[in-house]
Amino acid sequence: MSHVPTKLLAAAVAAFAIITSSCNGSDDSAAQALLDQAETALNEGHPALTVELIDSIKNAYPRAIDVRKKSLHVMAKAQEALTRAQLETADSTLAVLFVRADSLQQLLKKVDNPIEPYYVAEGIDPAAARSASGLHARVSLDGDLYLIATLKGVDARSTAVTVTDASGRTVRTPDIAFDGERNDRSSGLETITFMGAECEETASFITMADRSQLRITFEGARPYTMTLPQAQAEAIATLYNAAATLRALRVASVEKERATRALDLSRSQAARTFPEDEPAQTE
Repeated sequence: MSHVPTKLLAAAVAAFAIITSSCNGSDDSAAQALLDQAETALNEGHPALTVELIDSIKNAYPRAIDVRKKSLHVMAKAQEALTRAQLETADSTLAVLFVRADSLQQLLKKVDNPIEPYYVAEGIDPAAARSASGLHARVSLDGDLYLIATLKGVDARSTAVTVTDASGRTVRTPDIAFDGERNDRSSGLETITFMGAECEETASFITMADRSQLRITFEGARPYTMTLPQAQAEAIATLYNAAATLRALRVASVEKERATRALDLSRSQAARTFPEDEPAQTE
């Protein structure tokens, strides 16, 4: 863990003392002392402290116009440094997530559904969700997880499912009322589709459990319990992890784009606020 050097802390304390005793000196000299400390902090790699010190100038010395003008460039450079660090973090995060996603791709199979393409676990027949009893996992290309509970040949009139592990711990989905769409009872099948937050806890529970000893209960007018096939449980765990990675990739990509735009803006601000009495630096 990095720390602000002792001499910078001492400088900040001294700057604060200047603020509190400003009535005994001119605003300009006190503000300039803070600006000097801000520049030192920036040069020594502490842009966050730089921002705090310049904010102090704005708040404590609104009449120190010349110093405040000079501080604009230092503030812009500090913001540039902070944004550059955020961009580096986003790049690093994306690199890790891309490696993870690449390894997960080998465990997934893309289904080119005309309505919305999605992934299932490798080795799983996507049509099983409409024919085999149990709990079937899918994940959208953007990382949205959903589970389809299917019960064949049993009139349970189910609206939810409960999963129980070998120790007796349980997790239950929310109830989805019969509507002929997300909860459908036709062709000898009962199918319920749970999406997003509705299935997050259940999928997490299955991922963390002994997946060879799980039971699923179709909760309804006539509850029905069966063993959850291990292949289905393993597929749920695979897709739960894949969904988390895909969502993290989406968030990290947005963060990188935001940081890139912010860096361009801060660089532009730094260029516009460069002191007129100092020659522009060239790389």
